Amino acid sequence: MLPTRRRTFLTAATAAVGAPLMLSACGGGSGGGSGADGDLVIWWPGVQPTEQDFVTEVVVPAFEEKTGRGAKVTFIDWADMSPRLNAGFSSGTGPDLYGHGPAAVADLVKYDRIEPLDERLEQMDEADRKDLQTGLDSGVVDGAHYMFPIAATGRQVAFNAAHFEEAGLDPDAPPSTLVDLREAADALAVRSGDRLERAGIVFSAEPPGMQQAYTSLLWAHGGRLLSEDGASVQFNSPEGLEALQWYVSLYQGDSPVDSNLGGTWDALPPAQSPLATGDTSMLFTDPATLTQIMAAAPDLDLRFMDVLPFAEGDEPAAFGGAATGLLINPDSQKMDLAWEFMQLIGSTEYNNQYAETVGIVPARASAVESDYVQETPAIASAVANMEHFRSNPNVAGWTQIRDTLAEYLEQAINAALTPQDALDQASVELEEIIAKEA
Repeated sequence: MLPTRRRTFLTAATAAVGAPLMLSACGGGSGGGSGADGDLVIWWPGVQPTEQDFVTEVVVPAFEEKTGRGAKVTFIDWADMSPRLNAGFSSGTGPDLYGHGPAAVADLVKYDRIEPLDERLEQMDEADRKDLQTGLDSGVVDGAHYMFPIAATGRQVAFNAAHFEEAGLDPDAPPSTLVDLREAADALAVRSGDRLERAGIVFSAEPPGMQQAYTSLLWAHGGRLLSEDGASVQFNSPEGLEALQWYVSLYQGDSPVDSNLGGTWDALPPAQSPLATGDTSMLFTDPATLTQIMAAAPDLDLRFMDVLPFAEGDEPAAFGGAATGLLINPDSQKMDLAWEFMQLIGSTEYNNQYAETVGIVPARASAVESDYVQETPAIASAVANMEHFRSNPNVAGWTQIRDTLAEYLEQAINAALTPQDALDQASVELEEIIAKEA
């Protein structure tokens, strides 16, 4: 069996399951009944024009030249992918190969909608697998690999170097722990009486982002969301409480450093990001977003910190891992061809080109040496920190677990519940969800 680095596993917000994936196999062929001799049928998540052009004009021709077989790609908006898959699986007209985010994997496994990849992965060179390790870990369910990563992501703290200098902080020696980061945020915040005119740090204000932020704090403090087997919650621990108290302190208490409760920063164009406008000195964000903000505000000296531990003695950790992966439909009659396509788009040559074209993080750790990564500071930082990124737990019903936990986190940071009460009540409700999904 292939080794896995950890069982605590990502997803970018866009990689979440849209509609429940609850359909079992219905028999028959896949790929619209094209059979073993037809084109490889692929459903690709996302409708970005540059991404579509790269897949259809670069990857598909390379695949056809290599295999002598055709590939038919249908591009589907992320929000529509789960409903389309449900319909395709139900009617026996699903694709041979499809893309999704790690948040979907456990439910797809539960309903036998993914072919395991372990036997195929074992045929790859060990160095090749290690290069993809972080992303491969994002698609592990019960010790088996199901997803081939093609794009990565992660969460780090971006900061305005000029603000650091104004506050007497050294931008070349940023905080080395989250405890120190909280002190820096207090120094960076600009207040006028009781009014906060500039935030010290801003985190996402929407529920999935709150869960990702809290999870990052928890992992960085050595805690866990769920048990190794995913059967019970473990965030209601001393580490989990300290992580949530830290999070709540950004908004409550004697010296709040952010007043963004209920804000909509995530939906704003890059030029209107609070980091670009100067409304915050630090922002917890992903590398693709920071790259866009830097392009929109080229006069600002914006940088990424390395992934941080919570306190001295802890290990660095943050939400991240695979953002998108490819999965094989177990009904497909063209699994070997599907594997060929996965290996092609995931190869060093094509994956680096794909990442550069779309402006995202490559799936391979070795991409740190590519020109694209070296010339894109935020992406370079993410690739260099890849070993510290973790994906959310791959358990059935994850999106319900995630959203329920976020509801209690939101109550805590709004002071509607104490951190302890929020964790206690979340634990009870999440245990019920886990038991129902077992």
